[in-house]
Amino acid sequence: MKDALAIHRELLARGVPHEIVRLRRIILSADELPDALGLPASQCLAVRVYEADDTLVAVCVPAGTTPAPSALLHATGAQRIGLAPVDRINAETDFAGGLVAPLLLPDHVQVLADASVPAREVLYSPTGESGTALGIHSKDLLAVSRARVASLLTPTLVDLDSDLSSLVPPRRRQA
Repeated sequence: MKDALAIHRELLARGVPHEIVRLRRIILSADELPDALGLPASQCLAVRVYEADDTLVAVCVPAGTTPAPSALLHATGAQRIGLAPVDRINAETDFAGGLVAPLLLPDHVQVLADASVPAREVLYSPTGESGTALGIHSKDLLAVSRARVASLLTPTLVDLDSDLSSLVPPRRRQA
């Protein structure tokens, strides 16, 4: 399994400034990073892995958030989208399912980042380990991860309600 040391070595080799932070407690999911670090959720990334048709897509979003399905379909050009099974995530990324890092992913895994990610100077992400996090400048993270930035948290009408009748104003009765 890939871990903090592998990420650290890769970033050192590329000359990318970063820090590996030891967490105050063990985490099982990237959504626990804000609490473990004492930081706002918007400064911590969760990497959600989806199957877009048959391809894996790693989606970087603020911890505690989930991308809108229609936004993912649009960004990937896929016909169908769904969460990837944990065993496939582990096998293809070599990271623990809930702690996937946005770095060191195989070339066949497309990486997307929500448009809110570049707004933060420094971000913290999982390292694949339950006791550490990666601190890195957002611009460096986007460059090294090969992430394509897209608006992924914005739901469309399709995501909000399958019954769109609530959006149609009632007819006025004519006397």
